[in-house]
Amino acid sequence: MIAGRERLGGRDMSFLGKLLVGLQLFLSVVFLVFAGAVFSTQANWKKTADLAEEKVKKTEANKLEVEQPFATYKNRMEMDLKNEQARASDAEGRAKLLKDLGDSTEKELVAAKTERDEQRELAKVSVEEARQRREEALLQRGINNDLQKLLNEKQDRVKALEDVKFNLQVAERALQDKHTKLLNDLALFQKIIAAAGLSTDPQTVAGLQTPPPAVDGEVLETKRAGRSGSDLVEVSIGSDDGLAEGHKLSVYRPQVGDKAAKFLGDIKLVYVTPDRAVGVVILRAKNGVIERGDNVTSKLGQ
Repeated sequence: MIAGRERLGGRDMSFLGKLLVGLQLFLSVVFLVFAGAVFSTQANWKKTADLAEEKVKKTEANKLEVEQPFATYKNRMEMDLKNEQARASDAEGRAKLLKDLGDSTEKELVAAKTERDEQRELAKVSVEEARQRREEALLQRGINNDLQKLLNEKQDRVKALEDVKFNLQVAERALQDKHTKLLNDLALFQKIIAAAGLSTDPQTVAGLQTPPPAVDGEVLETKRAGRSGSDLVEVSIGSDDGLAEGHKLSVYRPQVGDKAAKFLGDIKLVYVTPDRAVGVVILRAKNGVIERGDNVTSKLGQ
């Protein structure tokens, strides 16, 4: 068993040794290549450095040749840039100014348009108002003309009425004078009538002038007077029946059975009320005695 392990261990060591040998050979080749590269690099380095130095010198010379024109160009470009920047700033200022002016102009334009529209509307309103005022003026003129005509008519009528008033005043003065004269004449006539012992009562005068209407009544009461007086008779009819003082009535006794109607006399009314009257006997029939219940009439004297 131990011998087998030794054989297995010898095999493993042989494989590892072979692997190490191969690795050593590989590394040797790599080192060899690296060494060749280093040698080649060392050989070309100086040449390369010289070439690089020449290129640097040449580049420096070219740089010097280019730097002065470039500096001049750069200065000119910077000046141009500053000028352009100044121009741009100035242009921006002008542009801003123009923009502000444009904005202001736009606002003024909008305001002007608004004002124009307002003025246009105001003009329309003014035209409409002018038209309405003209119509109102024409209407008012017509009304004024009508009023003037009416005023003229009123004035003419007032003048006519003033003439009528003057004439009426003249007539009134004449009537007043006539009335005064009539009153004076009436007072004189009343004195003359009173002196003649006549009545001036209108009812009495009416009774004397107009005949009594056709009426019938009844004796209500009688009163005999003294020797020097007249008998009084009260009857059942008065002024409501058309009677007045001064009217004459006939007194009679109607037929009763075989007794014929009898005329008793006439009376003259001296006092009249609406439903009664009192008269004096002015004519008495022979053997005629007026009594209560006898009849009176105005028809016998008509």
